Amino acid sequence: MQRYQVDLGEMDLALRQLYGVIRRLEAAESKARYETGLARESIGTGFDEAYDFYAEQASVKTYMEDVTAQLCAFAEEFTDKMKWTRDAYEEAEY
Repeated sequence: MQRYQVDLGEMDLALRQLYGVIRRLEAAESKARYETGLARESIGTGFDEAYDFYAEQASVKTYMEDVTAQLCAFAEEFTDKMKWTRDAYEEAEY
């Protein structure tokens, strides 16, 4: 029977890096949500192009919020599964 060994230190390193990714994704999501708004009067009013621009900017803002939220959820799920796997290997060694 062939046995495999898992380097728990490498898994710990990967988990730390994933936690960093999650922090950066959360910061990006927050920035997309709260720092990318465009004031209605910032490029003028009263002409169709301005209203079109505002609508498209709002669409892109919403898209960025959704993408960063989904990536963050994926990274959190992956991290949880990796942590569970790491703990299972650690328990198996005893």
